[in-house]
Amino acid sequence: MFKNIIEFARQVRRSEDFKNALNTPARLSLHTKQRFNHGYFVIEIRASSGFFSVMQIVLCILLHCDEKRLTPVISARGGSYGDEEGKIDWLAECFENLAPFAVPDAVKTGLRTSLVRDLGDLGFRRYEAGLGLERASKIFLSNYRPTESIRKEVERISERLEIGASTLGVHFRGTDKKFEAHTIDWSAFCRMVEKTLAGDHRLTNIFVSSDEQAFLDFFRKWGFAVPVNVAPATLLASGEKPVHFSGHPGLAIGREALVTSLLLANCGDLIKTPSYLSAWSKIFNPSLRVRLVVPPRENAFWFPDSQIWTEQNKRDIDLTTPEIDNAAFDSPFTATGTTPNAGTLPRPFDL
Repeated sequence: MFKNIIEFARQVRRSEDFKNALNTPARLSLHTKQRFNHGYFVIEIRASSGFFSVMQIVLCILLHCDEKRLTPVISARGGSYGDEEGKIDWLAECFENLAPFAVPDAVKTGLRTSLVRDLGDLGFRRYEAGLGLERASKIFLSNYRPTESIRKEVERISERLEIGASTLGVHFRGTDKKFEAHTIDWSAFCRMVEKTLAGDHRLTNIFVSSDEQAFLDFFRKWGFAVPVNVAPATLLASGEKPVHFSGHPGLAIGREALVTSLLLANCGDLIKTPSYLSAWSKIFNPSLRVRLVVPPRENAFWFPDSQIWTEQNKRDIDLTTPEIDNAAFDSPFTATGTTPNAGTLPRPFDL
């Protein structure tokens, strides 16, 4: 009984209607303040949510600026992924800004910066309604790409683990995700992975990632017909606490999450549970074929997983009979653009 009350309270706290009601006065003040920047939209994110939840904020800011013809000036400090003093812009530590021009110093000194902690502070959840995966990918990748050091790290790991078009990426998000997504038994999940392998013999190895060590141990012992490589993550969750609340150094957590998402993006196919991390693999690589095994819950039916699930149901493709040719491709997330299975595959967006 008590646990049910706690879970209900969490659902209320996470609901968008509840957040919007609380944030309305501050949100109105924020947008009024930004009008004085005369064409610039200057936001500093100080969030304690997951890494890709923050990237969702960045994406919605970019969509807003594109719609209103504003120049985005975005930073992310402190929170779960920065230093305690908030001196380091950890967004700039992870991504290169591809904007065609920098904000002049004379202009920058006069700009007014607004601090936000989630999308509710901005009122931008509306941009997710009707947003397609291709448009999201295009607008983000035209503004940002991973830094060179991260691209090189992804390249080294991809070469060492032979991650490429013949790799089946697997991502299982556990811990507190049960409050936002329907769950699936570990054995049932492994059987779905087996069916995927049996239906496409071009998949010759598995790359698996999870925030739960117990799941990874279970998965490795399952006995798949192809080799299994585990993501080289060292910062995992503690009990039911998600990794960003588990006491690990913030900058290291963020980098590791980004590298993992990019490695999953380099796979030929991806089978996953709901998670911003692996959903963003589709944003990084629009050609990635993704299968979501269970949907997000109704109160957390958020982009990109909401759109992945919707498109998946429209296609109505049987999991065991993929129809799309599993062509090799040059990874956009490595320093040189090569993988062990390098070939060519047209991508609409160049990192």
